[in-house]
Amino acid sequence: MNDKTKNTVEQFLGLFEEVFDRDWKYSKEMMGIYDETEEQKSNAKEMGLESIDIIADDGTFLNPKVEDETEDWGYRGALLEKYRELKVLLKQEKSI
Repeated sequence: MNDKTKNTVEQFLGLFEEVFDRDWKYSKEMMGIYDETEEQKSNAKEMGLESIDIIADDGTFLNPKVEDETEDWGYRGALLEKYRELKVLLKQEKSI
């Protein structure tokens, strides 16, 4: 991989991680995504509604901390798989 491509990929991954991991709380706010309160969760349960955790309360988009990362979210599982694969490949490139 040439240096320009490698640098661009590294910059992209850094920004991707900033938005979807390190700054996830702010990113959610900007997208209008708000966590359910314990009362809302309890009310939903009382009404017999199923709650599916697609991101744990302490998780992020990149590190959702749930068992099934593809649950009800289309291509997220595939995106996370390729993101992680790319990180490994870039790390291997650096060690060469």
